[in-house]
Amino acid sequence: MVAAKHLPTAEQPLTVKIYSPAEVFYEGRAKSVSALNADGPFDVLDGHINFFSLLVAGTVVVDTGEESREIPISHGILHVRSDQVTLFVFGVASEE
Repeated sequence: MVAAKHLPTAEQPLTVKIYSPAEVFYEGRAKSVSALNADGPFDVLDGHINFFSLLVAGTVVVDTGEESREIPISHGILHVRSDQVTLFVFGVASEE
């Protein structure tokens, strides 16, 4: 059975997973995901076309509609398909 936090809603249409080789940084529903590639900043919203991008150093922002989570990265890979957003990231800065 799928946990309730992972079921799509009108307010949180995206399923997002952000992870590195060692850790999962976010897994759940979101309203949007913002990141940075070589062409500049971009947002992934409900209904985004299938998309693949190499991410450059910057901050990935996950907006859940209730809070914004910021994850600083050195680089990564983002994949979008059918409102499922997967990011494999490297060089995540610690929050000390």
